[in-house]
Amino acid sequence: MALLDARVTMWSDDHATIDAAVAVVGGPLADRFTGSITSVVLQIEGLDAVAGVAPIRGVQLPKREEGTRHLDWSWHADGNPDSTLFWTDGDVEVELRFESSVTAPEGYFYRVSFSPVVYLSFKHSIPFRELVSNWIEPLRRLVSLSTGRREAVTYVEVGNGLFDRSTQHQAYGNSITQAPYPSRANDIRPLHRSFTFAGGPSLLEMIRRWQDLEAEHHPVLETYAALMYAPTQHPRSRLLMLLQALEGLHGHENREAYSDRSARHRVERDQALSEVAAAKVSAETEKFVRRHLANRPATSLDQVLRETLGGLPRNIIDDLSASGLIRLAMTDPRKPASPFDALRIIRNDLAHGNKGYDAALIHDVVKLLDAAVRAHLLRLLGCDAASQEREQERAHL
Repeated sequence: MALLDARVTMWSDDHATIDAAVAVVGGPLADRFTGSITSVVLQIEGLDAVAGVAPIRGVQLPKREEGTRHLDWSWHADGNPDSTLFWTDGDVEVELRFESSVTAPEGYFYRVSFSPVVYLSFKHSIPFRELVSNWIEPLRRLVSLSTGRREAVTYVEVGNGLFDRSTQHQAYGNSITQAPYPSRANDIRPLHRSFTFAGGPSLLEMIRRWQDLEAEHHPVLETYAALMYAPTQHPRSRLLMLLQALEGLHGHENREAYSDRSARHRVERDQALSEVAAAKVSAETEKFVRRHLANRPATSLDQVLRETLGGLPRNIIDDLSASGLIRLAMTDPRKPASPFDALRIIRNDLAHGNKGYDAALIHDVVKLLDAAVRAHLLRLLGCDAASQEREQERAHL
């Protein structure tokens, strides 16, 4: 066994604790494993569902023919070579395939099963931390994004060199269950998937795009993706986080236009202040104007929501208008002009503690906005409009 990034804490001469980022086990060279990785085998829950293709092309069930004895027949299954998917960009090779497992020969039981795995081959070795942050975690989140569930990493095996079981090492850590699973149709069939890799987006391109979005500190990843499937989060905080993600998305994609608006605003502000000074108003009045005349142009959540939600494949206005929370807000004395304006009022009430709303009513709107943000995330990752619309449909399941 080799421990990577190990820390030893001595409590006494005969007592210590050892903490490590990961433990790698197996292979005759484990004692000399340095953490430099070029080959990886990993499995994630839901990987078979997002693959979008089965490893068995067809089966032939036995049928007794006239004149034959009982059990004078055979069971037959054809493998599907199209279930193996491959992508490369010159620096990395990614292969998604189903490994088969066959029971040992005996006279009473026979079974063939398949497990989905991803093989990663790097042209240049990388450290384990980079493997987790740049490859394993993005892949886990992509699978989770498609299935709508918080998926776990069920198996990780690492090595340095060509894939060879004698030199590969299993990796053990807090986020790795090391409990590989076989695929079953009954587990896959009920899942609503927004996209699959067979005939769909490139797995490698989606991971690369995820890496790029993280590198540029994209607000949707930093405000939403980290908590995408948080198991416990109150609808109130969830709503505020989703609205913040949409604001960040809108600002990020319109930053050049906003920069131009800001430049014009500063010119107009300076001109206005000059005119105030020339008018020889009182010092208190001039001070008040300077303090309250914003340095940046005003933005409206109403406009942000109108543009970000209005650009989705599925019309969300009718769904929002029909929700109990928006219908309640539309009766507010402040007279919101639209469902988006109602959300602006609700957000301000919740953020500033002015007013509370029933959690169940908030939850219904959260489902709609959550699907909308995920649809935008799919768009950022290169998925087509059909995938985005399937993601929005999840809110109505």
